[in-house]
Amino acid sequence: MNKEVIDQLIKSLKKNRIEAIYFSSKEKLIDFFIDKLKPNMTVGTGDSLTLEQVGLFDLLRKSNVNFLDKYKRDITKFEKDKLYRDNFSSDLFLSGINAITIEGKIFNLDGNGSRVAPIIYGPKQVFLICGINKIVQNDEEAIFRIRNIAAPIDAKRLNKKTPCVKTGKCIDCKSADKICNYYTIIQGQFDKNRIKVLLVDGEYGF
Repeated sequence: MNKEVIDQLIKSLKKNRIEAIYFSSKEKLIDFFIDKLKPNMTVGTGDSLTLEQVGLFDLLRKSNVNFLDKYKRDITKFEKDKLYRDNFSSDLFLSGINAITIEGKIFNLDGNGSRVAPIIYGPKQVFLICGINKIVQNDEEAIFRIRNIAAPIDAKRLNKKTPCVKTGKCIDCKSADKICNYYTIIQGQFDKNRIKVLLVDGEYGF
């Protein structure tokens, strides 16, 4: 991904009242968060392979913050449901992105809404971490990427019993196990300081 594309994306997001910051490595991204994580602040996260790959989950677990960790061992369904609700009042919420267009539109899909809902409303601050492999030209490419790359791979990772696990592409199934129940497109925000996009050089997530 060349610098001109990154610069164009950052300018497009700024026009949509969304600040974007580019990091040349995941190590520099981690350094950024070391300064952002304050003692006893509450931090929630969405389900994200990107956060795992860049090392953010590890950082949160060893930091002096109240990390709402949905992956902790032996968590019950009741505890997880409460955690999802607590995300809405967190000081900081972190998530990945499924696709982002050069026009500055952020695309995500979700199975139960626990990731996309707090991105849109609730937490005081939201950081969306995005590898440059998620950058696409337009809305059509974003939807194609979600239907034919992100969703099938994620369904397989989560051991879902959906047709896309076998076919590798979405066929608009009606399976109770499908993870593509909620599509969201963010193309602006009222509070220009709330959602920020953190672009990381490299391929993270899917």
